[in-house]
Amino acid sequence: MVADSLYVLSGFPLAVASFVVCLTAFTAGISLAVVWIGVPLLVLALVQSHRFAARERARAAAVLGFEVPAPVHRTGRLMAVIADPQAWRELAHAVLRFIPNTIAVSFVATWWAGMLGGVTFALWSWSLPDDDLPELLGLSDTYAASIVFYLVAGLLFALTLPAVVRAAARFEARFALLFLGR
Repeated sequence: MVADSLYVLSGFPLAVASFVVCLTAFTAGISLAVVWIGVPLLVLALVQSHRFAARERARAAAVLGFEVPAPVHRTGRLMAVIADPQAWRELAHAVLRFIPNTIAVSFVATWWAGMLGGVTFALWSWSLPDDDLPELLGLSDTYAASIVFYLVAGLLFALTLPAVVRAAARFEARFALLFLGR
């Protein structure tokens, strides 16, 4: 559960970095390809996406339980790199990976926060205003009812946390496998 949480949460900065670096180099390369300055920028985008893909293959292997083999890339001149279909798949992954990662991070962070906030509610509830969710739901408006309500909610989050975190990690790793596998 902790390893899957780390996989998902550490993937967010990597997803943002891959999106920014690869998409910037790609769009600059495409727009400047007319004057041939863009071709090296386009190759730079493909090379950087390959580096991000290699890192993601290793990360996804830990979640999936099997190695994600690295494909053979065309090497050589600039046009050979541009003509490599796997390089384009890796670029697509670098640009699109923030979508499943954002979904996965949202679920993992929500479940951890729900669990931690619910089971520790009695320790910090004094800092909240008087309006309380149990009262808004039509339940008792006593302090004890609030404590019990949030404790039960926190325990429900705790019981489902392993399954949600595992599903989120596998969702993100399967997306990587879709683009980065052979």
